[in-house]
Amino acid sequence: MQKALSEPAVLNWNSVIHKNVRTNDSEPLGYIASEDKGSILILSSGSRVYRVPKQHVEAFDGSQVFLDLAFGEVSRFKIE
Repeated sequence: MQKALSEPAVLNWNSVIHKNVRTNDSEPLGYIASEDKGSILILSSGSRVYRVPKQHVEAFDGSQVFLDLAFGEVSRFKIE
């Protein structure tokens, strides 16, 4: 999914709280627990937590958020 350059992937960040997140290779990552000015906090299975910059959100279809990252790339945003 590609967004238009002038159109943000998410217009209302509160609308994505508790929505599921998928990577660009269609792997489920978890769900969005919260958001702040520059990032989203994703809770995943096994108590993994990721803080992903909002710039990596590629699309939102109303029920799921899609990242522009592959599953293997998300680990660099893991919170220890």
